[in-house]
Amino acid sequence: MIVSIHQPSYFPWLGLLDKVSKSDVYIMMDEVQLSDSAYQHRNLFLTAEGKVKFLTIPIVRKGYLGRTYEELEIAGDGWRAQHLAFVCNNYGKHPFAAELMPHMERYFAAQYRLLAEAVLASMRLSFDLFGIRTRLLRQSEMNYDRSLRRGELVIALARAAGAHCYLSGAGGRDYLDESAFGPHLALRYNDFRHPQYRQKGAREFTPGLAGVDTLFNLGIEGSRALLGGTAHGG
Repeated sequence: MIVSIHQPSYFPWLGLLDKVSKSDVYIMMDEVQLSDSAYQHRNLFLTAEGKVKFLTIPIVRKGYLGRTYEELEIAGDGWRAQHLAFVCNNYGKHPFAAELMPHMERYFAAQYRLLAEAVLASMRLSFDLFGIRTRLLRQSEMNYDRSLRRGELVIALARAAGAHCYLSGAGGRDYLDESAFGPHLALRYNDFRHPQYRQKGAREFTPGLAGVDTLFNLGIEGSRALLGGTAHGG
């Protein structure tokens, strides 16, 4: 069984979708602390003019540093209408807008109290549209030693999920102790190579955007084919 582990991501980018698609189980780390500079509550999209724009889910800031991700509350409902308006205004004339817009409208029509609920829903929608059937587990629902950190935590979570192989992103080379994995848990790296596609309104290709950008430009079938054609060497 191949297991991957990653923090939650609002409408995840192709690199994370690729790693999850190559896993049997994906563990969403929802007991971490929110990092304002990460993509746990925001992501990058393109405007109709091809400029990069962050869409961010606002959270209740009071005491948030003392809470885990799963406990964070969303600050108000206005973000849903704002994000949907951005998608309509900037992706509404894309090649596959008619195919994708109903999915986005249903997502933003739902109500979410917790940040984890909204982000998890965006991830499940992304997985579904890209044809990813990987089982998802939440860190908060797992039984493991919660005193562990970094590499030891990764190993503990992977073993708790029954993994025989842990699939790490390329960044894992910077902090994982490969010798600690032992003979019963293999370690592989997913060296993702970002594919390029035509982005409506952009003069040059912009990588690293929310997977929604791919879907609106290529459609569901085209996006699944693109993801399936990425490098699988690991």
